[in-house]
Amino acid sequence: MTGAASSRRARGLGRTAALVALVVALVGTGTGTGWALWTASAEAPARTILAKVDLELESSSPRAVDYTAPGQSFTTAITVFNGSTVPVDYRLTAAAGTTGAVSRELSERVDVRVWPTTTASCDSDVPAGSPGGTWASPPVAAGSAPASSRVTWCWRSTAASSAPDGVTVNPVFEVSGGSHGWTDWASIEDFYQNTRYTTAAPTTPTARALSCRTVDTGDGTSYATVSWDAPVDSDQWGIFVGGRRVGNTVSGQAPTKSHDVTRDMVPASLVPDGRVTVDVRSVAGAEPGPVAWTGAVVVGPSASGQRQVSCA
Repeated sequence: MTGAASSRRARGLGRTAALVALVVALVGTGTGTGWALWTASAEAPARTILAKVDLELESSSPRAVDYTAPGQSFTTAITVFNGSTVPVDYRLTAAAGTTGAVSRELSERVDVRVWPTTTASCDSDVPAGSPGGTWASPPVAAGSAPASSRVTWCWRSTAASSAPDGVTVNPVFEVSGGSHGWTDWASIEDFYQNTRYTTAAPTTPTARALSCRTVDTGDGTSYATVSWDAPVDSDQWGIFVGGRRVGNTVSGQAPTKSHDVTRDMVPASLVPDGRVTVDVRSVAGAEPGPVAWTGAVVVGPSASGQRQVSCA
């Protein structure tokens, strides 16, 4: 009996040893996700576990940003999603993309810092000791993620004072990792950072000179007639004396347009005696346009003491 019992025990142990061996069979899914069958037993009925390794990258940060001045910073939140059924060790990296009109020089002149966050927010200051580099030689973020979990990393980039203007860098993020020998990877490649320091200021056309003619009224006083050449039906024009609009809107077919400046347009209560600026501006819009023509008249008493206007 003892020998028989030992023999049965030996046979049982042999079967157990055969089951303890790890059997891994890859099941192709066509998605890049690694699926595996892990079968194991130890003095218990055999059981089979279906596991997968699945990594994704997520980000709601703007895909394109403009540095408008050296020293400006932007923060990109990159989330590693471990959709695996097992914990995964991962490595999150960045690189400067080379597709399209990108600048190697800019990638070397953008300072980059990276740190993990538990709040999915990257508004904080860069923690002390955070890994750093540039987009040309970026830092690396690595860690472990439990099954079906997310880990967010903040990438703070700052344009150096030597960063060139009018160029682009394309940061590309990639995660890779796995478990039990099976790996997966994912990337985001559509981030672009531009330098746009030079903003052309709106140009104001140089005002041209008005023509002026003094007209005698016949009663010992005078008024001034100002004129300017404008394209036919080009616009509606207004006269401004001393910065205040006076008279009527001028338009029409004649290429040479004119308007009188009389003494009642320049009352002494508003316009003191002396030289006064006369401007012509477009009044076609809701607000007057820039000064297109400019000149001057003289306001003062005539020989008989009456107020009059004459060309300067």
